[in-house]
Amino acid sequence: MKKKIIAFVLALTLVSVAGLAAGCGSKNSDPLSDGVLKIGTSADYTPMEYKNKDNKIVGFDIDLGKAIAKKLKVKASYKDTDFDGIFNGLNSGQYDCIISGVSNTTARQKSFAMSDSYLGNGIVIVSRASVTPATKTEDLNGQKVGVQLGTTADDSAKNLRKDGNTMNLKEFDSMVDAFTALQGGQISYIMTDKPVADFYTAQKPDVYKTTSDELSNEPIAIVCRKSDKKLRDKINKALDEIKKDGTFGKLTKKWFGEDLTNAKIDDVTKTVN
Repeated sequence: MKKKIIAFVLALTLVSVAGLAAGCGSKNSDPLSDGVLKIGTSADYTPMEYKNKDNKIVGFDIDLGKAIAKKLKVKASYKDTDFDGIFNGLNSGQYDCIISGVSNTTARQKSFAMSDSYLGNGIVIVSRASVTPATKTEDLNGQKVGVQLGTTADDSAKNLRKDGNTMNLKEFDSMVDAFTALQGGQISYIMTDKPVADFYTAQKPDVYKTTSDELSNEPIAIVCRKSDKKLRDKINKALDEIKKDGTFGKLTKKWFGEDLTNAKIDDVTKTVN
């Protein structure tokens, strides 16, 4: 008798679970059905996304996400999270996409539905103005070098060390922390994306200097779950529309000082060597 009752209860449980799964699948088939584009970002990557003096998240990517949401006729909602956990957050359903200065690498293209690249980008070396400038990766041998944890600059620095570079690598949770350490002399160099380097060196040119050419080619794109290709396609259409109507140019001029609507973007990724 107990076995029959248990079997009956188990059957009911399986039906309930199946129903829940079906419901989840229906919801996930259209992430915008609730009228909100939920965006994951790591607000520590000036000028792409960061918190201003009023603790409000601002930046180029924030404005871009709002412009895309407007084209999709939904609202934009942001969730701030550490970059080293941002992809896990996407896969676990905490948000619908990531707009956070993400490099459009071939490895990420295999694991996620990546949008068209919207900005050109590459890793550069930033030197403290008071030290001998590093113009190439070989100049980092034996030096204290800062990177943000979980970024492609972090990966590149680790790969350089595997290949024999003797840099003393310091990983930071945010670029704010890294540049503070650079100014304070705890490190002598930083490896980071060019837009980030440009922002900080413009703020304090007597403290920070970008001293290398771009060491890689890592165009920036928006990230969706692999199963959300339809959402990715909608985002690509919105990106195209805001470029055509002039919105994109206004945003790049606001944050980078120039209209980058027609700037050449090479989608062939090239790693640091």
